[in-house]
Amino acid sequence: MNQLDYWKECISQAAEDCGLAMTSEQLEALADSVQGGHENYGMAFYSPPNHERMDDIEKEWKAKLKAKDQEMERYRTNAETAVKRALRQHSDANVSIGEYGEVTRYDGRATQLQ
Repeated sequence: MNQLDYWKECISQAAEDCGLAMTSEQLEALADSVQGGHENYGMAFYSPPNHERMDDIEKEWKAKLKAKDQEMERYRTNAETAVKRALRQHSDANVSIGEYGEVTRYDGRATQLQ
């Protein structure tokens, strides 16, 4: 089955469904026109190739991830600054907050503050 045969079959079934009788020449002409219309469909109704859409989706999630990473870094920095102030550490002290809330100061050696 070639493409023209496919379109003939589609049109023939549609014609049968609505009670339309056609000659084989009419069916051939309609199928040829529909095939041409189908070939030019992308020019009338742009649809980007799948790989372009996937690239857009990848760019979107990477941008969202980068924004969340930056937000998390700001949060961490602000939290460490707040801990320094609360524990009366020097502003230039190297302080980190661990996974379970433990606060450690690094000044040549690691000292757990709380």
